Amino acid sequence: MNNNFAVAIDGPVGVGKSTTARLTAKKLGFTYIDTGAMYRAVALYMLENGINLHDNEAVSSNLNSVNIFLKYEDGFQKIYLNNKDITNDIRTQTVSEGASVVGSHPKVREKLVAEQKKLAETGFIVMDGRDIGSYVIPWAQVKIYLDAAQEIRARRRVLDLEAKNQPADFREVLDETKIRDHRDKTRETSPLIQTKDAILIDTGLLTLEEVIDKIVSIVNVKLRERQEK
Repeated sequence: MNNNFAVAIDGPVGVGKSTTARLTAKKLGFTYIDTGAMYRAVALYMLENGINLHDNEAVSSNLNSVNIFLKYEDGFQKIYLNNKDITNDIRTQTVSEGASVVGSHPKVREKLVAEQKKLAETGFIVMDGRDIGSYVIPWAQVKIYLDAAQEIRARRRVLDLEAKNQPADFREVLDETKIRDHRDKTRETSPLIQTKDAILIDTGLLTLEEVIDKIVSIVNVKLRERQEK
């Protein structure tokens, strides 16, 4: 791992992991790996092919037809599903909810985690998700756990959807947030947890810029310590 440096950012739905991780990576000059997009891609495939997302056997048996790869264009990560650019298609509320469901299936996690582990060995990276520091790259030099009250996360999600001209009801989004939190924290395979060595940051009390600056500061300290060894 001497030629690698990884920042693992975990946390529940709607806490701002992807935006924080992407902008943190940009500020550090690291590569950003959006693992959530990979689960969304699986969900999109199943939805488009009429497969019941809650049917573990049906989802698992169709995984061989799902080929996902990430590509960087002009500094932005794009995700492809079976050679089709689905970067924008996976950002709907339906796909987001579906990603949480398929992500609870052991075979889905097994397939995607294997891919994520390979990606993490590509150099200096920032990776976000729900089991990054605990399961995907437990060797990460920096582990961050983002959190915020469910009401704050739900309101942010509503604003995000409305900005994309997608109608959203706060109460429905809040209820879905609670359901997803429970599902993520109680699933059998690699549940969402804050590891003992992860630094907790409450994003409800800070601006996005403050969260990013805090993480960058933590990373820079670790990088200096590594250079001094």
